[in-house]
Amino acid sequence: MRFTLTALMVVGIVPSSWAAGLFGMIEIKANTIESIPKWVDALGRMNGENLLAKCRNGQCLGKQQDWHAFVQRMRGADRYEQMVQVHRWLNRYKYIEDIDLWGRTDYWATPGEFMTMSGDCEDYSIAKYYTLKALGWSDADLRLVVLRDTVRNIAHAVLAVNYNGENYILDNLATEPLQDKYLRQYTPYYAVNATTRWVFIKPLD
Repeated sequence: MRFTLTALMVVGIVPSSWAAGLFGMIEIKANTIESIPKWVDALGRMNGENLLAKCRNGQCLGKQQDWHAFVQRMRGADRYEQMVQVHRWLNRYKYIEDIDLWGRTDYWATPGEFMTMSGDCEDYSIAKYYTLKALGWSDADLRLVVLRDTVRNIAHAVLAVNYNGENYILDNLATEPLQDKYLRQYTPYYAVNATTRWVFIKPLD
């Protein structure tokens, strides 16, 4: 444990809190996201795009307009129903690999790009993150999680949502949000939101 803590401090992850967290792991929280440049870039493009304001001003068309109409319909729903319906609505989009869509091995799309073009796992997660924030959810309750799927032996991304103290996973591979405790095949690498990142350590047995 001492070696692990020292190593994390060397790379700039100074633990501000330790807690049993996602997927039964120990979470180490740091109040910076600069070490995740793809996320920093995606956030910057997302803020520049400002899809919600664009749609409010009547400047979005097609699938983006459909998204805005969906958001407006969901404003009166309770938070659990919002989470479920956002997950279902965005999971309708076709999965397309970055290399086929963008000619790159890894590209993190903005919500507007996803609504228009579709995308892969992190793009579903980013779109769900943005949509829940558009519905008034706190950033503190939302985390984009990059992880290892130990069954398929590949990297994957999901959105973790804190609802009533439980972590629900919004996964493009699942028809419904599922609590993280039922998804032991997932081993998280890191998680991020607009201000914070987390890394994870497997607890000692």
